[in-house]
Amino acid sequence: GPPLLTPEGARVQPAWLRGFLHEPKTIRPWLAVRMPTFGLTTDEVAQVGNYLRAIAPDAPRPAAGSVGVTPEAGQALFELLKCQQCHVLGTIPKDQPTSNLAPDLRMARERLQPDWILSWLRNPGAMLPGTRMPTFWPDYPKSYYEPLGKDGTRQVRAIRDHVLTLR
Repeated sequence: GPPLLTPEGARVQPAWLRGFLHEPKTIRPWLAVRMPTFGLTTDEVAQVGNYLRAIAPDAPRPAAGSVGVTPEAGQALFELLKCQQCHVLGTIPKDQPTSNLAPDLRMARERLQPDWILSWLRNPGAMLPGTRMPTFWPDYPKSYYEPLGKDGTRQVRAIRDHVLTLR
């Protein structure tokens, strides 16, 4: 179904939201539900954006930590955690039901707030109860995964940085 609107103001970048409200883009092409075009004026779009930012809960601020963090390290973690098993990067896979698919991450750079991505990766269930996105770091900032010295803070940043390179 459609996303919850409450966190949308913290999740997406203001410029992306304005463009989306003027001309909705398909984010999950396998879903039947679509955002209607309302023909909003520029002022109305700004009012909707202001409202969504005002009702958005504050996302928890991620801890600092960037030593050794590179998009390449993030790509290795992205592959280790099998993120692309659910997240589409272009072509919709024919070998799995669309109910297993997650959003195409190639839009993340333009669409999502970088700090929101960090908070989401750390604990998706806290931000969207019932989400199918797994919690890879249940003991954050500790990690079960070897890359980047089992440092969850650095791992989350590395994955975020990799996701922001996808086109």
